[in-house]
Amino acid sequence: MEGSFEKEYILRALVCLVLTQARIVAMCSFIPAFGRNALPGRLRVTLTGVLGAFTLPLMMAQAPEKFNIGLLTVILLKEVFVGMCMGYLMAVPFWIFESIGTFIDNQRGAGIASIFNPELGSETTPLGTLLGRAYAVLFFTTGGFTLFLTVLYDSYRLWDPWSWFPVLRLDALPLCLGQVDTLLRLTVLYSGPAVIVMLLAEVGLGLASRFTPQLQVFFLAMPIKSALGILMLALYLHVLAQYAAGLGSGMGDVLAILRPYWEPL
Repeated sequence: MEGSFEKEYILRALVCLVLTQARIVAMCSFIPAFGRNALPGRLRVTLTGVLGAFTLPLMMAQAPEKFNIGLLTVILLKEVFVGMCMGYLMAVPFWIFESIGTFIDNQRGAGIASIFNPELGSETTPLGTLLGRAYAVLFFTTGGFTLFLTVLYDSYRLWDPWSWFPVLRLDALPLCLGQVDTLLRLTVLYSGPAVIVMLLAEVGLGLASRFTPQLQVFFLAMPIKSALGILMLALYLHVLAQYAAGLGSGMGDVLAILRPYWEPL
């Protein structure tokens, strides 16, 4: 009898642990700082398992007496959806800074390397990878991980995995499109100084080639634009860091943003 009770208890614990992983893994899969390029597979599984273990007592206390496969499947899919929405909103600042580097690289011509060498295994450019990793470092060194944990565990307090289900409404669609608008708008805005300087350099080189046709502008354009773009980026990097800190602090508003769209009218 005691052995049967232990087996049932272990089974309940495993089921609850799997359900905790659904929200956490889906959330982490969107955030580049926890992606497969940043964390190896075993380390990422260990991290999500430890984070989910802290919610295990709550999950087991609220779990029903008997599990239903259909209900567990619905709850699992719901938890994945909740984690994806939270991760999507928290990943936007990372995507912004990676897009800034990609935009600058495309303007200076460095993005051509990924076209000529498709075996690079990455969809980003060198500067895009650099700025993306730099923002990840800033995220961890300025309390971003603590903010991430706060959002994650507060979501379990607000949205109980067993009894709560989101109310999907059409007026939530502008929220998703608004994040794309923010991504594109801030990418162009923050990369603007470097891109404008490189554009002026390209115009100057075009005029120079007009008056001196023997000048090999193609070979001069990339190093000149790269030097000017990187120099301009270095000059306003401290300003960019201030904007990055502001975007990071806004991650704490994820629950406040999502909550009105998931509650009944």
